[in-house]
Amino acid sequence: MRAKIFLLNLLIFLSAFLLFQIEPIISKIILPKFGGSYLVWGACVVFFQAILLLGYWYSHIVVTKFGIFRYRYYHLIILALPLFLFPGRALPQIASHANLALPLDIFFLLTYSIGMVFFVLSTSSIILQSWLSASDLPEAGNPYVLFAASNLGSFIGLLSYPLFFENLFDLDQQLQIWRFGYFIFLATYLVIFKLISIKKKVVTAKHGIRKRVSFKEKVRWFLFGAAAVIMFLAVTNIITYDIAPVPLLWVIPLCIYLISFVLNFKKNPWYPQWIEDKFHLTVGFAVFFFFLIQKTALPILIQLAFQFTFLFIICMFCQNRLYRSKPKDDTNLTTFYLWISWGGFLGGLLVSWVFPLVSTVMIEYVFGLFLIAFALIFGEKKEKVGFLGMRLILYLAIAIIIWPIIFRRYNIFGIMVMIFAFHFIFSRFKNMPRPFYLGLLMVLVLTSIAEPLWGRHRFIYKHRNYYGIYKIYDERGQRYLSHGSILHGMQNLAEAKKDEPLTYYHRKTLAGRIINNRIFGMRRIGLVGLGTGTLASYFNCGEEVDFFEIDPDMAKVASEYFTFLKDASANIRIILGDARLSLEGVADNRYDLLVIDAFSGDSIPMHLLTIEAFELYKKCLTNQGVILFHVSNRYLDLSPVLFGNANTLGAYACEDFDQTTEEESNSGKLGAVWVAVTWNKQIFEQIVLFGHPRATNEEPEKNFRPWTDKYSSVYKILKLNDPLSEIKDFRLFYW
Repeated sequence: MRAKIFLLNLLIFLSAFLLFQIEPIISKIILPKFGGSYLVWGACVVFFQAILLLGYWYSHIVVTKFGIFRYRYYHLIILALPLFLFPGRALPQIASHANLALPLDIFFLLTYSIGMVFFVLSTSSIILQSWLSASDLPEAGNPYVLFAASNLGSFIGLLSYPLFFENLFDLDQQLQIWRFGYFIFLATYLVIFKLISIKKKVVTAKHGIRKRVSFKEKVRWFLFGAAAVIMFLAVTNIITYDIAPVPLLWVIPLCIYLISFVLNFKKNPWYPQWIEDKFHLTVGFAVFFFFLIQKTALPILIQLAFQFTFLFIICMFCQNRLYRSKPKDDTNLTTFYLWISWGGFLGGLLVSWVFPLVSTVMIEYVFGLFLIAFALIFGEKKEKVGFLGMRLILYLAIAIIIWPIIFRRYNIFGIMVMIFAFHFIFSRFKNMPRPFYLGLLMVLVLTSIAEPLWGRHRFIYKHRNYYGIYKIYDERGQRYLSHGSILHGMQNLAEAKKDEPLTYYHRKTLAGRIINNRIFGMRRIGLVGLGTGTLASYFNCGEEVDFFEIDPDMAKVASEYFTFLKDASANIRIILGDARLSLEGVADNRYDLLVIDAFSGDSIPMHLLTIEAFELYKKCLTNQGVILFHVSNRYLDLSPVLFGNANTLGAYACEDFDQTTEEESNSGKLGAVWVAVTWNKQIFEQIVLFGHPRATNEEPEKNFRPWTDKYSSVYKILKLNDPLSEIKDFRLFYW
């Protein structure tokens, strides 16, 4: 008996593991073909969610129509179908179709490349749980334990990819390992088919009469399923936009989401009473810290610790509500998972595609909390809000609006007052579900008004799209452009100084020294990444400058709120779209200089750092051409990647880190890391002579494994000294 249940757990673990492995593999394969657009990742995620929902829907229909006794024979045919495509055959050639819109093109490619096998794997969870419930195994009374194994497989599959598989194997090797895993999955299914039998009479009795599930229960399954997905995606957005733009951090919220399923649905659920008791307080403090993050007052690691703790408690609460409300009889098992899946799909769609277009703040975070409060009162008898409830809601509104006006900067006394106020309000909300719901509704309505008050700056322009949130503000006679926590550019407002390049582009940087030195004779220049257009100030009349920018809204920002482009005497052209795809259409030997400046945030376009990308840059350069990479990044050291690729392709490279004085930093000139690459030895010697780089290519980087379109890993280039230093230097008591 133990061997049989072990095999069932192993099979469902394998199916989930393979699902969460094929997602990043196929996404990395597709990315260079379509460029590094966020829409590529967004379209892939929506495809995965849609097929997962389709798999759940299909499983619900076939199990309820045929019963698991008959259908398990048909399922053998379904499992065999991918053998006629992938993974039975090699993955088909991936190529974009110019006549199709990008999302539709990706949907089409994913459908005919991995659509069948992804669909088959997505059916495994419900099919195997139905099988267990109709078996004579002791665990038949609680088939939901397999759902814990499924989420554990997803968790390990997700975590092992960036830390192990991506780090050690290229994409071809990953595909071969994955194909081998699918054949193990098939073999395990055949063994289970032979070992675990189902008596037809038992199944007929169980599936012949279906107890009706109330509409209230279905909607609650939907709401809790949607809320948990919205919360983990919202936390992902907050930590990668506003706290710490570190690749791989997006993995942690998803892992928390998955492990909360494992803990609640395992054989002996783990849900300590303190989570239930402290849930309302957790929501209150989560709201407070959502606004407090705008002040960037606390060290990054402290902010992350709070966000992950809040998310864990909230996800545990949602999954426990699902576990407690699961159907008592297995005839509605498929209905249960179908409604949860619908919630997850629509929740993901809202956060990924809708909210970035309708709000300039991370409103999805508060919306997720509001959805949980709504689920708690849905279908329940209406209660009176009462005088106390109205007072608490009013206190909450006053605290959110007034506090940032009184305490404009970090103040430990002010934070303690706010914690006390939120504790007072939300501890009383615990036994008042309708005021709790109305209070969060009020916070949701106030978010767009209150969030700017909590910020450190008063913005003259704010815009959100699929690439993030752009903010423009004036301070100390200068205009700033920020993207989340990343400063993208700055300009002096004084007429006499407005043409002076600032931030990472000032004249003391390696880029400034090379471009200013006319001995290099650079007449045609290509720049990847527009920002404020600061580099346009370096070029003169008669020179041709092409800016490659993936975000169409950035062109508006640079043109309307900054004057570098407007005042430039060179011939400026802005080319919208992914730079790598656009450069493929550029004539050979066109540019004397290429500047690649797209690596300061969290969404590192790795396809711009591969061997194949370097070969494309070389094709676009003249024989004396130079590439300048701006690689200033608090969390990633990209220099070894550049040196490794340069060594592989026989190029020369040098690095420079410009350390500015305190006076220079106060005037807007920031320290920056630039790497110069060229295939011309004489030009390289001139760069060393006139550019005076402070560091050149040394032996350690020569051993770095080059990045290609089939291999890249940020795990080896992470640097976390800055966050640790923030903790060390943080002064708790100051205001």
